[in-house]
Amino acid sequence: MESLDLSFNRLQGQIPPQLTELSNLEVFNVSYNNFSGVIPQGKQFNSFDMRSYIGNPLLCGQPTDIRCIGNTFQEADYGVEAVENTIDMVSFYWSFVAAYITILLGLLASLSFDSPWSRVWFYIVDALVHKVRKLLW
Repeated sequence: MESLDLSFNRLQGQIPPQLTELSNLEVFNVSYNNFSGVIPQGKQFNSFDMRSYIGNPLLCGQPTDIRCIGNTFQEADYGVEAVENTIDMVSFYWSFVAAYITILLGLLASLSFDSPWSRVWFYIVDALVHKVRKLLW
């Protein structure tokens, strides 16, 4: 095998160290997945650059700027522990629904006050309902 491109596949876990045994591997790309742990080294793996691993914030080791220290990893340039940059999608969806409901309730509450623009809004809705009734009857 000369080329292995697994980018944009939502793969998780560690990169299998057995891949270093592929002696003819010239192209290797696992970018934009959710891999974690140490990047395997040896043979052709020493020649792959950062572009092969971009978008996997939990990978450490060469050629990234994140060095592995035991089970944790730190950015080599700054000595600051790396933070997991993944979004909790369940929390995101719930916050989106909560914001949508809040905005909807705010609009309905504002229409309950007697103001010129709320009267115009109800006039437009009433005219639309009458036009639809005429078309259907």
